[in-house]
Amino acid sequence: MKKLLVGILIFVLFFSGKSFAQDISAVGSNLLRIGSGETFSNTGESERKRYLEEIANARIFFNNLTLGFRYEMDDPSEVGRSFQGIRRRWIEYKKDYLNLQAGDVYALYGRGLTLNAFESRPLNYDSWLDGVSGNYEYNWSKEESDLRPSLGAKLIAGTLLFHNVVDTTLPDELISARAINGQFGLFGKKLTLGLTFLQAFTSISEPGAFGDVKTLREVNQPELYLGVISGDVAGFFQFAEMRSVLSQVHDRPDSASHRGKAIYGSLSYAGSDLGLTFEYKNYSYNIQRPGAENASYFSKLPISNPPEVYKEFTYASLTRTTHTVNFDDELGFQLEANITAIEGNTITLYGAASSRHNSPSSERDSNFVPLWAESTSLVPKFSGNGFYPFWEAFLEFEHDFGELNYFKVFAHRRSDVIAYSISAGADVKLSTTFGAKVQYQTTPSQSLLSSFEVQFMHDDARILNDHKLMNVYFLAQYSFNPIITFGGVFDFSTWYEDSRHIWPQGFISYRIGAANNLLLSYGAERKGLNCTGGICRLVPEFEGVRLTLTSQL
Repeated sequence: MKKLLVGILIFVLFFSGKSFAQDISAVGSNLLRIGSGETFSNTGESERKRYLEEIANARIFFNNLTLGFRYEMDDPSEVGRSFQGIRRRWIEYKKDYLNLQAGDVYALYGRGLTLNAFESRPLNYDSWLDGVSGNYEYNWSKEESDLRPSLGAKLIAGTLLFHNVVDTTLPDELISARAINGQFGLFGKKLTLGLTFLQAFTSISEPGAFGDVKTLREVNQPELYLGVISGDVAGFFQFAEMRSVLSQVHDRPDSASHRGKAIYGSLSYAGSDLGLTFEYKNYSYNIQRPGAENASYFSKLPISNPPEVYKEFTYASLTRTTHTVNFDDELGFQLEANITAIEGNTITLYGAASSRHNSPSSERDSNFVPLWAESTSLVPKFSGNGFYPFWEAFLEFEHDFGELNYFKVFAHRRSDVIAYSISAGADVKLSTTFGAKVQYQTTPSQSLLSSFEVQFMHDDARILNDHKLMNVYFLAQYSFNPIITFGGVFDFSTWYEDSRHIWPQGFISYRIGAANNLLLSYGAERKGLNCTGGICRLVPEFEGVRLTLTSQL
C-alpha cells in the first residue's frame, strides 16, 4: 500500500505540469515535544526519563484528490512504544455524493458498538486500519419527495497490528477486518435506520515452550440502530451481537465459540431553559466466569469502541481518578441536566452509575469454575462489591458576567470498586471533591484564570490504617492575549508514604507570529489516569522540563 501511494503521488506531480502548480493547495502542521527529567517506577525507585516526539502532518489538495501524510519520530516516546517513519499516509477522492480513501483509514458506524476505529495520541492508542474505505449518500430534496428520504452506504476493509495500552503485558493482536453499513432516513434524517455487518479474523502470537504459538479467531458482528428527532427531543438506540469462533488455540485446532452483545440508548431534550440527556449501556461482549477456558480470547475487538456513558470532566482532581470502563462486562447509565432559566447562570446536575452483571460465589462447579452468587441484567446492582459498583454525582454552578468572564463552583462525590476477590475483599475508592474556577478579563487584551480544588478520599489501597487522604490542586495563570501566558500549578497530597507529596510546576506560553506557539514548563507532575473514549492509561509522575512547539502552516 505504501509503494502504491508514493507511485500515485509521483505520477500526479510529474504529469500534471503547470496546471497542477496553478490548482494545488496545501496545509500542514507540526508538533515537537521534548521532555527531560525523572520519573518513578512502581516500586518507588527514581528513573531517568527523556522523550523526543516530532509529528509533522501535510495535506495536498488537487481538484477532487487529497493526499495526506504524517511523519513521526518518537525517540523515545513519552508513553508507549517508540516509532520512526511514515505513520499515516492516505489518498482521498471526493466528488458529489462519493468519498473514497485508501491507506490509513478510520470509521465510526452508529455509536461505535461494532466499529469505531480511532486514535488517541496522548495515550499512544491506535486502532486505525491500513486499507480502504468509502461512503456514498444521496439526499432527496423536498421538491423530489415530501418524505425527504436519504440513502447511504459505507464500507471499510483493512488490517491492524494492535498494541494494547491498557494492559501492556498482553501480546500484539493482528486483525484483518471488513465491514459494510447501510443507512436509510426519512424527513431530512429525523428518522434513521442503520444496519452494519462486520467480519474480522484475529491472530495472537504468544511465547511457548518451543517458540511462538498462535491463537486464531473469527468474529462476525451484525448490528442495527435507530435514531429519531422530534422537535426538542432526540432518541437513539443501537444493538450489536458479537459471534466468535476459535479455530486454533496455541497452535492446536479448536472449535470453541462464544456469543456476546452490546446495547446502547440515549434520550435528550434541548429546550430554551432546560437541557436533559439520558444514556444507557449494557455491554456484555464477554461475560466469563474466572478461570473459564479460553475466556481471554473472546474479548471485544479493539476496533469496537462504544460510548463510555460517563462524563469526561476537565477538573484535574476528577480526571486522574476517573472510572475505567469494562467494555466486556458492564451496564449502567448517566443523567445530566443543564438549567439556564436565569440569564447569565447555568446549573449542571449530573449522576452516573454502573456495575458488572454478576457477583462471584465461593462455590464451584464440577470443573472447579466459580459460580455466580447474584446476577442482574438491566440495571446496575450495588448489593455487593463483587459487582464492582461505581457511582458518582456532580453539581456545578456557573455565572457569566460579560465578555469572557465567568465564575464556577462545583461539588462531586464518587465511589468506585477497583478490585475484588472473595478471599482478599475489595479495593474501594471513595472521594468527595469541591472546587472553584474563575476567569476575569483585567483589560481588553489581558485576563486572569485561576482554579482551586480540594479532594477528600478514602482509599483501601493506602497502607495507613485510616485509609484517608486529602488532595489539593491550585492553578493560576495570566495572559497577555494572544502573545504570552504564564502561570503555575501547586499539587499536594497527604499520601505521605508515596515517593513524594508535593508537585509544584511553572509554565510559560509564547506565540511566535500567527502560526507557532511555544510552551515551556518546569516542575513536577503527579501520576494519574489519562482517558479517552473510556480507554485509560496510567501515566507515571514526572519531574523535569517539558517543551512543546506547535505550528499550523
